[in-house]
Amino acid sequence: MRGLPSCGKSFTARELAGDRGLVLETDEFFYTQVGDDPARFDYRADLLETARRWTLERFKKAVNAGTTPIVVDRGNGLSLESQRYARYAVEHGYHVELKEPRSPWWLEIRSLLDEQPRNEALLDQWAERLAQMSRSTHRVPASTIKHRMVKWKCDLTIADILSYQVARGSRG
Repeated sequence: MRGLPSCGKSFTARELAGDRGLVLETDEFFYTQVGDDPARFDYRADLLETARRWTLERFKKAVNAGTTPIVVDRGNGLSLESQRYARYAVEHGYHVELKEPRSPWWLEIRSLLDEQPRNEALLDQWAERLAQMSRSTHRVPASTIKHRMVKWKCDLTIADILSYQVARGSRG
């Protein structure tokens, strides 16, 4: 899954996984492994890398067990983290696809992202709305959402992710 916060990734991921598949998301770590209330999102920035490793290990176990489908519910941008998932799946014979949410608001945002500079004011409004929508769950600030919008690659493919290389001096 790829998309912005509060755009319906988790809903679509559950639909794609169905009764037999598995949905994996880093956010689950902050529900089940942090704090004492599994209904509460207990995000801690200092545990983000631990959460990412936890999710990747669960993914690898599911791949090794032959679970299908496996839906990785994350932003899935052009990054080394996305590449780790895609490479491991491909190396183990899985067919990898990028899917996006199907919510009406995501479809509108997605069309605006196709021509970002021309739609900057509308995207700023959407960043604020998505931040408001996320306040009851993940509390993602509008500035973070806007940053993800700026980095959004509309025509991203699995081939792009598999061949991604970090530029010298940057992080991925």
